[in-house]
Amino acid sequence: MKQERNCSARKTETMENIPPTQQALLQHTKRAVYQAGIWTTCHQAQQQTPTAEGCGWTLDAETKSWVPVWSSQPAAAKAVSELVKCACKSAAGCGGRCSCKKASWKCTELCSCKCEK
Repeated sequence: MKQERNCSARKTETMENIPPTQQALLQHTKRAVYQAGIWTTCHQAQQQTPTAEGCGWTLDAETKSWVPVWSSQPAAAKAVSELVKCACKSAAGCGGRCSCKKASWKCTELCSCKCEK
């Protein structure tokens, strides 16, 4: 029973469950402080709001709207995908149950399978 809970818990581990980086937290904090600064001046008839540039926001040139800066670092998807491994045990190679194939990834050197890497 305990083993079943551990196995089912592992199946729900996804990229969305990985905590944000320090840079993502910094950008979120900048946006929150900027918003709080605007709210503290809401009682004024003429607000002197600073530009959102550099406060966790950037101006999209196409749409002319402000979009959040999620992080100043590149996405880690490529580096993380190189650490993914399957546990296929088939001597014939990976089949339909391969976690790498299900995610549309190629098997890596870390995989225990016999397929072409």
